Amino acid sequence: MEYLKKRNINLPPSSLFLLPSSFRYVSKLQKYGFRLILALCICLLSIFLFSPVLAEDATIEKAPVVLDGRELLEIGPLEKVTAQERAALMTSTLKSALAESIQRGTPPQIKVIRSNQEVVLNIDSRPLVQVTEADVLNSMYSEIQVQMWQEKLQQGLNQSWRERTPAYTRWAVKKLIIAFLITLLLQGGLVLLFRYIQRQKLQNPHRRWNSLQLLGLLLLQVGVWATFIKYGIQLFPITRAWFYEAFKLLDSTFNSRMFQLGEESISLTRILAIALTIVALWVGVSWFVSILKSRFLPLTEAERSHQDTIAFFVQYGLLSIGAVLILNAGGVDFQSLAILLGALGVGIGFGLQNIVKDFICGLILIVARPIKVGELVQVGEFQGLVQRIGARTTDISNIERYIITIPNSRFIEGEVLNWNRSGITRVKTYVKVPYGTDIDFVYKVLLASAQVEHPDILRHPPPKVKFREYAEDGLQFRVVAFIRDPLKQPKVRTHLYNQIERYLRKYGVEVPRPQQDLHLTDLDPEIYAWVRSQTPVEYRLQTQETPLIEPPAIKEEYDWEAIATAMRGANGVSIKDRKFQFKKFKNVFFGSDAVEWLMIHERATREEAILMGQLMLEQGIIHHVLDEHNFKDEPLFYRFYDDEIESNLSTNSQMKEH
Repeated sequence: MEYLKKRNINLPPSSLFLLPSSFRYVSKLQKYGFRLILALCICLLSIFLFSPVLAEDATIEKAPVVLDGRELLEIGPLEKVTAQERAALMTSTLKSALAESIQRGTPPQIKVIRSNQEVVLNIDSRPLVQVTEADVLNSMYSEIQVQMWQEKLQQGLNQSWRERTPAYTRWAVKKLIIAFLITLLLQGGLVLLFRYIQRQKLQNPHRRWNSLQLLGLLLLQVGVWATFIKYGIQLFPITRAWFYEAFKLLDSTFNSRMFQLGEESISLTRILAIALTIVALWVGVSWFVSILKSRFLPLTEAERSHQDTIAFFVQYGLLSIGAVLILNAGGVDFQSLAILLGALGVGIGFGLQNIVKDFICGLILIVARPIKVGELVQVGEFQGLVQRIGARTTDISNIERYIITIPNSRFIEGEVLNWNRSGITRVKTYVKVPYGTDIDFVYKVLLASAQVEHPDILRHPPPKVKFREYAEDGLQFRVVAFIRDPLKQPKVRTHLYNQIERYLRKYGVEVPRPQQDLHLTDLDPEIYAWVRSQTPVEYRLQTQETPLIEPPAIKEEYDWEAIATAMRGANGVSIKDRKFQFKKFKNVFFGSDAVEWLMIHERATREEAILMGQLMLEQGIIHHVLDEHNFKDEPLFYRFYDDEIESNLSTNSQMKEH
């Protein structure tokens, strides 16, 4: 809200609920804007990869002659005088003659003097430069070259002389003021348009086009100010000269040779271009892999862990190939990197052992997959859901919703508790009852409380009750239920405790309370009898009596009649006539379909469902159509005996009719 008040943005109350999501989109805008600006910078700097290194040294063939930040021409070396020295001497002569001409009131003149096959350019009767064969392109065009130099120098001097007059200074100041006003008008219009689009985005945060528009307007504002600054610098000769010197300083800093790698001269520009191009490669590959994981890999319907493995190898494969191509395009000779790679190997051996170990363990985790994304694991004292398996670390989410980053080596070298690997999880609850309580009665009460239907508790294997131990303050029982999803443990444990409390109250079973007993058996019998007579009845130790209530009914583990009826019902397994090897079997179903049905409707594990099918076969409820197989989780034909009897009766009746 403070952000909106500072910018005078008024919104109706009905749109205030959109602010949190809108700010999320603003953060996304900032993120994508940073990526776009980074990509543009990288593209500009990457041009150096495809151009020769401009390493600056004393052997450069030609050097520019600069006056007021403008390059007039280029000259070469003369005998022992380098091109830079000739250019510096010529520039100082031009500046000196220009200063004298300002006092004189007329611009300096460039003239061509020929004597003894030598051509010299003079400025106001003083020698400026001797034109040699190294300065011209071809001896046939020497005269033309000399005339071109004369014209360029004269035009540059005339323009510099004119820019130093008071009339030009007044004209330049006016132009600068006009440009500043135009810039302010453009900026004001862009700001108003930016605020309008921002309000539109706040009202409709789901439109991504508004984010791109805001980003474009922001870049346009920066471009307008940059254009104004560049225009103002170019108006005045002194600022233009300063800008040229700063640019040349940066150019010499970035393009000067730092070291030689094979036959290539490596400069700071080349290093930055390679580094930024690798960063661009990383951003591009990450974007491609994110699209691959969100759009294409889910279409394969593979497991999440398989999709993550494919995405991991695609990402690092593209990064490796791209890095090699970038280094090759940058002129890096891999044979010359042998010493550097050897030193890097020594550094890895001594200082980066843990990092390399975690990286190799990350590869093992991705390939061998002892843990998968989404599984509930415990590593040492940390427990949570696996959110991401990276190259060096793995992120797990704790129940308090914070992320724990664990090195991959701990998953390989240490003990890892995986709750999802077995496919079934036990939920344990403990109950104590006072001494003297009927154990069989408590057993039935606790088992009945655990058999209360709950969507997350499996029927097979069924809940179990065990008498654990004689504790100091009572008899301890353990109630166990089985679930598939380990994340449902707190929910199911709460359900069990609620049902246990309700059933214990219903059937009059008390829970022991902390108490302290004072034993007086060593006292005199008369004193002991007197103390006991003075003790109120309600405080005397009473033996827990078995309540005179009928114990609850315990459900049988398998109600075969109900199960068979449900399997043959409308929502049961698919029972129909099937053919195999030109033979028709009536009213049959697949063993694999029966297993899936039992897992869903009877809430059983796969092993328990197969066991239930085998028990049904042994009890004569179903059988293999050829009586050749036991019950298996395979596409084998099985039939209910009741369906077989009905089919035989209908067949016999049809035969009698015929």
